[in-house]
Amino acid sequence: MTIAPYPDGHLSVWRGRDVLSFIDGLSTNLVLDLVEGQCKHTTFTTTSAKVIDRVMLFHMGGFVACVSHGPHWQALLSHVSPRILGQDVSIMDATQSNDFYVGFNHGNEYTATYSSENGITIGSSIDGYEMIVASKGTSVKADANWNDFNEWRISQCVPWPGQEITQKHHALASGLSHDVHPAKGCYIGQEVLTRMVSRGKQGRKLVTVSNEEAKPSEVTTKGSTHSLSIVRV
Repeated sequence: MTIAPYPDGHLSVWRGRDVLSFIDGLSTNLVLDLVEGQCKHTTFTTTSAKVIDRVMLFHMGGFVACVSHGPHWQALLSHVSPRILGQDVSIMDATQSNDFYVGFNHGNEYTATYSSENGITIGSSIDGYEMIVASKGTSVKADANWNDFNEWRISQCVPWPGQEITQKHHALASGLSHDVHPAKGCYIGQEVLTRMVSRGKQGRKLVTVSNEEAKPSEVTTKGSTHSLSIVRV
């Protein structure tokens, strides 16, 4: 596995007996079935289905750890906090106690589980990479940089917060169709996404294109020979 530092990683701890139902009512994926030892991606969206952030949830038994994108954190917190409304949910920022990395280029299959040992927690992403959270002072050997990870993402057509995953686009256009559960009940943004799916019209989609063919206005991540672009369909 190749490892690169993730400088914009953010970690929050969500506690309380209503945590899973609370997250489930606000995000695109089914969260109620998450059990201890499992991890899962889900996406928070606005009422118009525009993306607020995509996060990875780790069910740690007594709490849920949420790895999100640092620059999106305040928008996410502002979105969820007013909606707690008396539910048994508390959210604490734990970013300063941890470092973040991504593991990629390993060829392992998605397992929906995580491992935690010696201060390092590694979660498996459906997109084929690992999210790695390490307690401060824990040694993690990084043998790649962020440009290397971007080149891998481009080759695999994997979206990332701040690049493809922004409030500019809805979840389907951002390449997050596997975050949108096909049979889930009501959540914020659900009506818009369901209508797009049922009509087969989502307006835009994420693709990998050669730099020669890419339109600058559509490029979200530029690589050495190819780029990720969100194009009209």
